[in-house]
Amino acid sequence: MNKYYRWTQVIIMLAFGLYLAERLWSGAVFFYINERFLPLIAFGALGALVLAGGALWLARQNNEYDHHHHDHDHDHEHAHAPQRFPLGTVLLAALPVLLGVLIPARPLGATAIDQKGLNMTGPLTVSGGAAATKLEIAPEKRTILDWMRAFNYAADPAEFTHQPADVVGFVYRPEQLADTQFLVSRFVVTCCAADGSAVGLLVEWPEAAGLEENGWVRVRGPVSVGALDGRPIPLITAASIEPVPQPDQPYMYP
Repeated sequence: MNKYYRWTQVIIMLAFGLYLAERLWSGAVFFYINERFLPLIAFGALGALVLAGGALWLARQNNEYDHHHHDHDHDHEHAHAPQRFPLGTVLLAALPVLLGVLIPARPLGATAIDQKGLNMTGPLTVSGGAAATKLEIAPEKRTILDWMRAFNYAADPAEFTHQPADVVGFVYRPEQLADTQFLVSRFVVTCCAADGSAVGLLVEWPEAAGLEENGWVRVRGPVSVGALDGRPIPLITAASIEPVPQPDQPYMYP
């Protein structure tokens, strides 16, 4: 085997393991997957580093063998055909790491809603006692997902009128909304970002037009029943809105 290929294998596996480890350390890995898969990613990073160590040991052993064999060939004047470097295979193996490094890690946001649409029903349901537990959360402790669940389970959403909401999400402004309205939104991820669904609460705020699209905000105010595309949706008449940093975990889980 071409000795340069051996060392390239070591570098690629080491780079892949370090890339996964860095994404775990920074938390950016959760921009792509549900947090319950953390053990698998950690195992993958460790496995890649172990394989890199094994490949390094083999490369050094083979290098010593090649050196000894080269000296032996000089004594016997044997001729060997040169081995080609498998550039295509190397580039294919290195592609995941290259894409991960070159493309900035960022969570799904307003642009993704334009592509995927807003999910008004699922994945919002939970089974059995878990559903009751979610509805028993104090109003000011409910997340955007909790409020959507509460409205979905309620026989009459008007029962939530005047309850206080205190939620964090990013600003999304569909074209059909008035200048004084926007959606405070989050993505719900079941498995990975590919199956992410956006949920949001309608917000009424006189200065809504001045808010940065996709910027993260904390919204507080009483809830009433609004409508979006003919469906009932929680409407917060904002008493206060403040910009906040993007949460370490921007997604919610059903």
